[in-house]
Amino acid sequence: MSQRRRHLMTTSALVLATVVVLVVPSRAAGGAVIELSVDASEAPRKILHAHLAIPAKPGPLTLCYPRWVRGEHGPNGPIADLAGLEFSSGGKRLAWRRDDVDMFAFHLQVPAGADTVEVALDLLLPVTGGRFTSGVSSTAELLILNWYQLVLYPQHVASDDLTYAARLHLPAAWMFATALPVERQSADAVDFAPASLTTLADSPVLAGAHMRKVPLAIVDGAIHELDIAAGDEAALAIRPETVEACKRMVAEFHALFGGHHYRSYHWLLALTDRIHRAGIEHHESSDDRFPERTLSDPNLLELLPGLLAHEYAHSWNGKFRRPAGLSGADFEEPMKGDLLWVYEGLTTYLGTIMPVRSGATTPQQLREHLAEVAEAMGHQAGRSWRPLEDTAIAAQVLYPSGEAWRAWRRGTDFYAESMLIWLEADAIIREQTAGRRSLDDF
Repeated sequence: MSQRRRHLMTTSALVLATVVVLVVPSRAAGGAVIELSVDASEAPRKILHAHLAIPAKPGPLTLCYPRWVRGEHGPNGPIADLAGLEFSSGGKRLAWRRDDVDMFAFHLQVPAGADTVEVALDLLLPVTGGRFTSGVSSTAELLILNWYQLVLYPQHVASDDLTYAARLHLPAAWMFATALPVERQSADAVDFAPASLTTLADSPVLAGAHMRKVPLAIVDGAIHELDIAAGDEAALAIRPETVEACKRMVAEFHALFGGHHYRSYHWLLALTDRIHRAGIEHHESSDDRFPERTLSDPNLLELLPGLLAHEYAHSWNGKFRRPAGLSGADFEEPMKGDLLWVYEGLTTYLGTIMPVRSGATTPQQLREHLAEVAEAMGHQAGRSWRPLEDTAIAAQVLYPSGEAWRAWRRGTDFYAESMLIWLEADAIIREQTAGRRSLDDF
């Protein structure tokens, strides 16, 4: 490779990586608070019930259901699974009409003298299929609760400017874990501290009949924890060396980034064969889903650190700093994924090397993985016609695409191919500085 090309690649990578906006966790906005009560007592039957009390003024009101899901990079709000929708005010039911263009918007008239609209709704949890949080998220023993699936909000109001006070009812004897601060707890309900809709939507809850909380570290007052739910108690058995590797991972990330920006961090790990494997990033937690036998199966356990590291890296790269196209003011504004190849590429790179630095995987396993990825990319025939950036722009339609003809169509290859770009950028920096600098310094 010529020196000119090396210089251009390094410069391009650094410039593109800085095309981000700084996303600072917002405080709950002042003023009226929207009350949200979620009854998950029928979660084993795959039904959730919710009730909202939304402050409102007399006149026309449009309420929206979240469409664009942050972290999933697409319009994945499960609107088709919304049922039992009722609006009322002062004890009287209100007529409503769905917008005939925007399926996620509901129009109603607030009567004179009213100051609150009550909303009742049910969420029918999927039984099969789907991706991310639109897929299966509950079993008879556990639940992954995403608040955004159970809320409505006033149209065209920024999510930072809306405050929700959430209450959760769980099945008897179930435990829970979340990064959302708890205000008070009783035998049958949990009340969480009021939070902006931005924070609420970004703070999933993992609950179940079988749970284990594994403390990892306290860094500058921030608790770091691995919270595990599974189908039975045996699946929760975790080896001491796995715990130590997770502790070292926290230390390695703080050494890399020089600090943190969250109040606490929770890996929410669901171990079950009844939910598809997945990982979804959040600001103060991650929604991680792996097979039930993961902690006892060496082959699965070898893969777990990569998922945990990838989603943890997203707390800095993707939440604290986010590509501009993914930082909409509300859940109606479409997200633009043209920088996903930079954002997910860097996170995939970090999710690959940080487990090695933490001792969870070996350097030889890393080299074999990188060789496998490079070989696979070399056989993606679709690279001859579809630019890498287009796989990012079209992510929302490529995520659900099938496996048939994948090599010619291409999928969301920006994860794997961009990881190799960041690896090359690191190599270039090390070579041209005679080993004095690396991507760590960037």
